[in-house]
Amino acid sequence: MKKLFLCVLLAVFLFSNAICVFSQSQGNQSTYVTGDEVITITTLEPDDMVTQTASDRAMAAYVTGSRLMNQNRLLDAERYLLEAIELYPEFVDALDHLGIVYRRLNRFAEAEQMYLRSISINNSNRVPFINLAVVYRIQGRADEAFDLYKRVIEINPNDPEGYYGTGELHFSAKNFDLSLQFFDKAMELYAAIRSPYISHVHYYKGMIYYELKNYEEALKHLEEAQRLRLNIEGLNRTINEIRRILANR
Repeated sequence: MKKLFLCVLLAVFLFSNAICVFSQSQGNQSTYVTGDEVITITTLEPDDMVTQTASDRAMAAYVTGSRLMNQNRLLDAERYLLEAIELYPEFVDALDHLGIVYRRLNRFAEAEQMYLRSISINNSNRVPFINLAVVYRIQGRADEAFDLYKRVIEINPNDPEGYYGTGELHFSAKNFDLSLQFFDKAMELYAAIRSPYISHVHYYKGMIYYELKNYEEALKHLEEAQRLRLNIEGLNRTINEIRRILANR
């Protein structure tokens, strides 16, 4: 999952063994204290988080669990995210992150359960649809993944993720013409928001043109992906291969 909602900035200070929990907000920053840790969470936009009404204790557990998830300390993250959900059962952001934890642990049935529960609480939140589509793709359930990306597009036609995911699925199925259509739309939308993920679209478009033996277009897009510092194994090798093909024509 690329992805998604927040940038977590952490500041850790030592306190006595106080059990206090408090929060304070300034702009789109919120600070939570739980036990001996102070955590500052900064959202990219004020409404980045779906859940706005969780208790301070639930929010602190969520932020800690999310930090541990980002550090790939998955079992520790599970414990805190479960605590956040226990404290606030409709905490969809915690459910979505717990789904990511379970997916990384290859506990796909539990990941699916978390995402479906999140969707049942808020079916206009695109995040669980995107993440559940990833689970289904891992499991080879392409048709169900297609349906989920379609739903993402319905929720927000200006969200590039639904088009990007659909393009990937068509690419895997070697439906290159359809794949290009969806990647073109994803590229347009990524460009509009200046997203770095546009480099991934350049890579896929380059590989599609490579498969179609349109080597000039393939080289143009793969070199752009390289210029944008996309780190994908084999990218430089493919570029050099195309250059040799074009030089020998």
